[in-house]
Amino acid sequence: MKNSTADKGSPGQEQQAAGVGILLQIMMLVLSFVVGHVLRRHKFYYLPEASASLLIGLIVGGLANISDTETSIRAWFNFHEEFFFLFLLPPIILYPLHLFR
Repeated sequence: MKNSTADKGSPGQEQQAAGVGILLQIMMLVLSFVVGHVLRRHKFYYLPEASASLLIGLIVGGLANISDTETSIRAWFNFHEEFFFLFLLPPIILYPLHLFR
């Protein structure tokens, strides 16, 4: 019978993995803001900000998936349906209304 603490790692490793996950999420958020600002400043309307943010998420998610890191870091990149439906989907749906003003 395996020890459950050996499977998860030490609490220090879990905290470090949580810190890395939060840092990556904040960096992705800042990067998507910067890319959105650059797209607007250069009047590049062929790629909307939401699409650029999705591409950033796909690239980082793909790299996290193929990386050889611990599963505890990958756990921070899981999909939460409630968060998506409450916070991410409304701006995506309501963005075209902004274009008709």
